[in-house]
Amino acid sequence: MSLKTFEHVLILADDLKKTKEFYVDLLGLKDGYRPDFPFPGHWLYLNEDDKAACIHLAMRKQGDGQDYYIGKKNNVKSGSGAIDHVAFNCEDIDSMKEMFDNKSIEYTHRKVPGFPLEQLFVDDPDGVKVELNFPTKG
Repeated sequence: MSLKTFEHVLILADDLKKTKEFYVDLLGLKDGYRPDFPFPGHWLYLNEDDKAACIHLAMRKQGDGQDYYIGKKNNVKSGSGAIDHVAFNCEDIDSMKEMFDNKSIEYTHRKVPGFPLEQLFVDDPDGVKVELNFPTKG
């Protein structure tokens, strides 16, 4: 047996609408098809043509429908917890920085030493750290 692909992460949100808007309106993911689960949520895709969502969103605490389906009580604290961050490969760091600046969203800008990569780190509305990677020339 071997792993084939990474599928998705489930983010439990305190404010489902606000968290969806962060990933869709700010980062550009697409809100797409989601099965009719017995609890509200969203599946977010990198592109409209993608077959699999990279982020699943659900409310942090809802009730029996979610507890039953996920198979546990959701007493997870906010933030990234044991997983430090979720990362995306991106382009046009200057536009992303300008958008964050215009919306007064705090971020950290890093240059990876000895590697052609710049990064922006930003927290989503629930405190989940998101790493945005921008390959550079040279």
